[in-house]
Amino acid sequence: MRRMKLIVTAMTALTAIAAGPALAQETLRFGAPIALTGPLADAGTKSKQGYDMCVAAVNAKGGVDVGGKKLKLELVDYDYQSETNRAVQIVQRLINVDKVPFLLAPYGSGDTKATAVVAERYGVPMVAASAATKTVFDQNFQNLFGILFPNRMITDAEVAYYKKSVPDVKRVAVLALNSLFPKAIAAELVDTAKSAGYEVVHDSIYSPDTSDFSNVLTQIKALKPDWIYATGYTQDLILIRRQMADLGVEAKIVSMTAGPSYPEFTDNVKTLAENVTTNSWWHQNAGYKDAFLFGSSEKYNDAFNERFKRNATYLEAAATAACQTLVMAIEEAKSTSADAVRKVLREKTFSTFYGPVHFGATGQNDFNAALVMQIQNGKLLVLSPENLKQGELKVGVPPAK
Repeated sequence: MRRMKLIVTAMTALTAIAAGPALAQETLRFGAPIALTGPLADAGTKSKQGYDMCVAAVNAKGGVDVGGKKLKLELVDYDYQSETNRAVQIVQRLINVDKVPFLLAPYGSGDTKATAVVAERYGVPMVAASAATKTVFDQNFQNLFGILFPNRMITDAEVAYYKKSVPDVKRVAVLALNSLFPKAIAAELVDTAKSAGYEVVHDSIYSPDTSDFSNVLTQIKALKPDWIYATGYTQDLILIRRQMADLGVEAKIVSMTAGPSYPEFTDNVKTLAENVTTNSWWHQNAGYKDAFLFGSSEKYNDAFNERFKRNATYLEAAATAACQTLVMAIEEAKSTSADAVRKVLREKTFSTFYGPVHFGATGQNDFNAALVMQIQNGKLLVLSPENLKQGELKVGVPPAK
């Protein structure tokens, strides 16, 4: 009996070993470094939620169809703790240890640019959900693809809208975080504003560890700008808005990128959020159709709301779209070969709930759907484009109480 038990045990072990590779082939894994702790944790959590929406929806319809064979989609992710060097190390691990065939980029332009170097070295396609800065995509990389359209499309839309809506606004003050995306979009705003005839009376950057903006805000106040444009991560902008109120810094237009797009901004500054304007790459009311997964922009938001009990911002939606676009490319290629999938990513226009996605010559989405938005009565409303308009611009921001 003991001998028979040993034989059965051995046979079971051999069966498990033999089944291992077969089972592994039934799963397709995407690798992702995600900032779940540290300064970027809010944005990283939103990215993770967006990825999870995609994985759940793909698996609910049977998985990824690769030439008639259905593979379960799995996300392999690690917390890079908001540290760029750690994100690079994690991408190396995902490629060399976890052997993932495809990557989803970390949050932000800076970390995407750093990790894209690794993806390029190993020839692994990477889709970025939250990189909009042109310099991320001008490296002639063959494996980097970005969902967000360029910063310049955003600033062009903002300047055009305010030029038309508030023609007496002439003087602009710009304050930007010294990080790749916040600094880049601020620079685009300065260039766009000057081209449109605005006078840029202040243009400065602040370091990521800044906790007191009183000096620079006092300087800006003395210049009496009509339009204040501040960029940075959400916590930076919360602090700037509070200190603006404390110092009595006001303007006809107060724009912040991109914190007011997220509910955390309004939750923290309360009534001081009123009439703050911002921009966005996507909104639930955009009305885009999606025959592949979610049906439409609105239905995606309904599904997100059901799962997470709040509306999706552009960031979660972009993360879902990055994952979905990669799945669509794999299904179109009928292969998980990097070469075959890369070819589809380069050539196809993808119709998604996020809007049409077409990766241009540099790998960045060149479909322009820029939104100008404003917080009114605690809600984020679309001001432009006209076909999505939900309200009229309100000039001025409330003082501190």
